[in-house]
Amino acid sequence: MSNQFAKLLEEKQRKEGRYIPLAEVAEKTRVTRKTLYRWQSGTVDRFDTKVIDALCEYFGVEMNELLIHTSKQKTARK
Repeated sequence: MSNQFAKLLEEKQRKEGRYIPLAEVAEKTRVTRKTLYRWQSGTVDRFDTKVIDALCEYFGVEMNELLIHTSKQKTARK
């Protein structure tokens, strides 16, 4: 599973024509900056539904636009 937080934040900044600090996102979503940093850096390893809901609402997107399912290719056993 991977997330599109950084991409969505960049798009929102471009659309609004301004830099949006994580502190502002944290304030509006009530998600900690530490958690947002993990989302931004792609190091989040647990996906909390409250965080997902807050981020989807903040960005105005559906969950499938925030999270991308990436399946690992399984190697065939011989």
